[in-house]
Formats: sequence, structure tokens, C-alpha cells
Amino acid sequence: MTPVFSSKLDSLVDTVELACRNGHGFLAEAMERAAAYPVAAVGSGGSVVAAEFLSSCRSWLQHAPTAVCTPMAFVLDPVLPQWGVWLFSASGDNPDVQAAFRAATTEHAERVDVVTNRKNGAVAMAGVARRTPRVHVLPTAEAKDGFLATHSLVSTVTSLLLASDDVVGELSDARTNEAAGVAKEVLAVDARKVVHGALSRMGASSCDTLLLLHDPGLAAAASMIETSCWEAGLCAVQRTDFRNFAHGRHVWLAHSPEKTFVLALTCDRTREIWASIAEDIPVEVARGHFDFGPAGRFGLFSAVLRSFAIVEGIGRAKGIDPGKPAVGDFGRRLFARQDLLSVVEREDAATRRKWRAEIRSDRQNRAQVSWPAKREVFVREFENAKIGGVVLDYDGTVVPTQRRLDAPDAEILAMLVRWISSGLVVAFATGRGGSVGEMLRTQLPSEFWRRIIMGYYNGAHIAPLTVDLEQNPPEPDPVIGRMFAEICSISGLFKESWLPKRSPFQITVQIDKLASPAEGARKLREIVGRYRETRIFRSGHSLDICPAWGGKWRVVEHVKGLLPRDDSAVLTIGDSGDRQGNDHELLTGNFGLSVDRVCDRTDSCWNLLPPGVSGPSGLLRILGALRETDSRRARLDVSALFGT
Repeated sequence: MTPVFSSKLDSLVDTVELACRNGHGFLAEAMERAAAYPVAAVGSGGSVVAAEFLSSCRSWLQHAPTAVCTPMAFVLDPVLPQWGVWLFSASGDNPDVQAAFRAATTEHAERVDVVTNRKNGAVAMAGVARRTPRVHVLPTAEAKDGFLATHSLVSTVTSLLLASDDVVGELSDARTNEAAGVAKEVLAVDARKVVHGALSRMGASSCDTLLLLHDPGLAAAASMIETSCWEAGLCAVQRTDFRNFAHGRHVWLAHSPEKTFVLALTCDRTREIWASIAEDIPVEVARGHFDFGPAGRFGLFSAVLRSFAIVEGIGRAKGIDPGKPAVGDFGRRLFARQDLLSVVEREDAATRRKWRAEIRSDRQNRAQVSWPAKREVFVREFENAKIGGVVLDYDGTVVPTQRRLDAPDAEILAMLVRWISSGLVVAFATGRGGSVGEMLRTQLPSEFWRRIIMGYYNGAHIAPLTVDLEQNPPEPDPVIGRMFAEICSISGLFKESWLPKRSPFQITVQIDKLASPAEGARKLREIVGRYRETRIFRSGHSLDICPAWGGKWRVVEHVKGLLPRDDSAVLTIGDSGDRQGNDHELLTGNFGLSVDRVCDRTDSCWNLLPPGVSGPSGLLRILGALRETDSRRARLDVSALFGT
């Protein structure tokens, strides 16, 4: 009787040919779109091989970096916003990949791409329902894929190979014919028997441990062998590259040489390195070597196909069918557990943002925090609050940072007019000076100017919008003047002949004008450390040095003093709520909301917006979620923040 695994390999060529005939335009478009931003490639079991293959393709295409990770690593470790996410799963049904999908779609991911082989799998169906992820369903010649998911993996690596060719303009009939031809050559029964014979002569049958050394460019092929050997129970596997092996991994051979088989996978650039290492390995250690010629994605494709024959050969040597290993009942229970899915279901975008901020700060002696529970407390406080005033950061909140000199969007202006008309006190707390007031006076009706409070220079100077700072400049702070002279005297601090802008209460340094942003910021903090009467804030585009007595909190306190009732709350909204951000103080208290970055405080500075909504779009959503209550007050309908 033909072993199950061998029968699957007999028909793999059919899947390669199906994948070659399948259109690659959408997959190529997805790869090209992701070229400029980093990507998390997520897969478990055999799907890790596909994730590794994507990583290698992106590296050779000179795209942005790729992090290969399991679903658990993706869910529990902080994945930065603005990354792309690629999820690989043959069926898309296992609970771990479902958990990864939910985590990906509750983040500010640049884009989510799902690569699967079942259009009716749970993840594929959820992706179609949400519309935002792109779902790529790839064909296989056999619907039932077997224990090691051979056909789905081969379909995926074939499709990624050809899509990569499409990205660089190399895809042609000749290329698809070459891919199908290599598959026929490598997967032919006779060719596989040659591999089996070689492994037998090398001594693979006697090994309990496989030490798998490989060229870094062959990581996907090595991962295929490692994963299959473990999942089929063929032998223990340790895989590493050649030089990392030299840094201590060789000690195992000194203790267990007779039960270890060393298998080397090389390309042209590592062939000589392996030859040098092989000379020093004790003669009694069995070893084998497969070379895959020039490094590159096509060579890796061929290596992955050859890896199936290697696994088949090790299985025959050990008397185990890799396609039908004995799986214990406990293993099935482990696979079916939904622990990771439960973790994701307890979280949402807001709690994950807070968790990332907590990990980033990593404060000493911090207690364990249940962020979902803290979120509920924060939301409950908000829902019961009667809001009498609103204080807004400007750059990054009212206007996008990259368009900070433009007027606010008409929808935001209309919303501000609505709430000023209803009696709410509206104020702006900005790191800039009079230019913000000048802009708002051109956009807001003059009858409202005296009721709008402006907190210029990060709250150091407070005045109604009626006051033009050009005509009525405030008395400058003398410490700021002395610091300005010292900063301008530092040679090489700024690019070319640029100098920072000096204002009465602030020195504003554009980060992109520093000769070295990191070194420049360090020097500025050193200077601030010597002038104890000053502080430094960071916004999206600048470093602001201000008097220590200033701060956006002064604007909040000023607004509180204008409210007719002591039980009225002040809603504060900003975008830079992290500990170095210039909105950190502004968002202190129970009613501070961020439209972007948050800190790790449990009772303030939450971002309750849905994924993909930030900046002015987030502000518009928050202002739109306010509901009038009694005279000159409103409440926040938190549920409306998540509406479509």
C-alpha cells in the first residue's frame, strides 16, 4: 500500500500546474502595495513555511522588512501600527489563526492580506464580510490535503514565486513553464527515490536528532523539513545557519555523535562554508548535503519542493508515514483549544493600544493591569459625565500634521460652531503661537471669537480668540531668551544655516531640521536639564522648549473656571498622549481622549476610536458623538464612536 504522504506527493505537480494557470494579478498587486512598509507574516505549523517564503521574496525584491511570527506571538507581542499583516492558513479554520485575524483587524494595520486555500473557511468568510482585508484563495488539486497540508503549501509558494516575478516584470509563459517543469523533475517518483537512497547511504535511518544547517536564503525549505519532522514524529530537529552552529550548537555533537545526523542545505554562497565546517565535524557523525545552486526565489522554490522528498526519505528510513502519524488524543485537544481566541475576544483596539504603551514604558514595580476592566471603568465615567467644555490640541488633532498650515476641514468647523452655539466652552491648546489664531479668525464667525479660548505656546499664554498676538504680543520669558542664544551657538546642531523659531514663551525646533535627530534631541534635553525653569515637549513634527510653569493643563484649568456649574466636566482631545508627547498633560484626568498615541495611565488618555480612524477624522467622530443634555452641557455617546 502506498503511504499517504507519498500519494500526496504523487499529485503535487497537478497543484503546481493549477497555481501556474491561476491569475496572479491580485497577489502581485498586494505584494507591490506592501513594498514600502514592514509586514508581519503570520503562520503556524506548515503555514510558517509560506510566511518564511514571503519574507525571503520580500527581501530579494528589496521591500521593507518582514517579521515572521506565529499567531500567538502576533497576538501577545506588540505589533506596531502601520505595519501590514499577511495571514497564512490552508483552511483558515483553526482557532489560533482566527485569533490572529481578529487581532489584525482591530489594529491600525496598514493592510491585512489573508492567503488561504478554502473560500468557505472561517477566516476567508470573515475577511469577505469585513471587506477591508484582501482574501487570496489559491487553488489545490486535492480538496483533502492530508496531515502535513502539502498541496496548500505548494500552491502558496508557487503563487508567491510567480507573483514576485510579476512585481519585477519577469512573469511570462516561459517562467510558468519553468516552474511546472522543475516540479515535474523534482517530484517525479524516480527523483524522489534518488533522494531516499542518498539519505539512506548518509545514515539518516539511525538518527534520533537531525541537526539541520542551512543557508539563510533557504529558511523556508529548512522550516519545511523541521516542521514536518516534528509534526510527523520522525526525529528531534535543531535548525540553524552555518555560523550560528559554530557558536555553541556543536556541543551536542560532542556528547551524542552516534545518534545525530547533520544535514546541510547550501546555495552557491554557502557551499564553501559548509565544506570548511564538514572538515572539522568528527568522522563518526553521519552527515548529508544538498546544494541548490544560485540563491534566489526560484532556487528556494525548488528547494521547498525537494524538501518534501527529504521528509519522505527520512520517514521511510524511520518506518513512519509522515502523512499519517499516530496522533494522541491529547494532541487533538491541544489543537482545538481556544485559549488564544479567548484572549483576543476580551480585548479591543483601545485595550491593545494601552497594552502597547504599558510595554513601551515598562515601568518598575508595575502591577498587573486588566486593561479590558480599566476600559469599562473609564467608559462608565465618561457616559455619566456632563460635559461643559472642550479643549482641543491643534496640530495632528484639528488639522493633519502634514497639512498643519491649512484650514481645518469644513465638517470640523461646522461641528465646532454647533457646540459653541449650544453653549459649550471651546478652547484650543496648541504648541504654536498666533498663527493658529489668525487661521481660526478666517474660518469661524466673529460673533464667537470672544467665547473661544486660545492657549498658545503649549498653554504658556492664554487669551480669547479676539486677541491678535501680532498686535498685542505678550511679555517674553527671559529664560527662554537665554536658552535661545545658547542653542543657536551650538555648531553643527542644525542642517545648513537653519535656526529655530523664537517666540515669547517657546523655542520650537523642527525635528527634520536637526543634523542628527537622535543626537540633537539628546543635546537639547541636556540643555533643558541645566535650565530647571524649562521643560521640553515633543509633538509629531517638533520639539518645543517652554517655561516649566506653562503647560496645556493651564488651558483646562482656565476653562473649568469659566463653567457655570462645578459638576461639569471638561473633555480634552489630543493626538500625542504618550509620555514624551505634548498632549500628555492635556489628556490627564477622567475625560481625556487621544485620536492617536496613548500612554499607560489606566484612568486617562484612552483612544476609543475604531481601527483606521485617527487625527481629524477621529476628532470629527468624537464631536459627532456628543449629545446635548441640559443647558450648555452635553454627554458623550461612547457607542457612537464605533458606528460606521
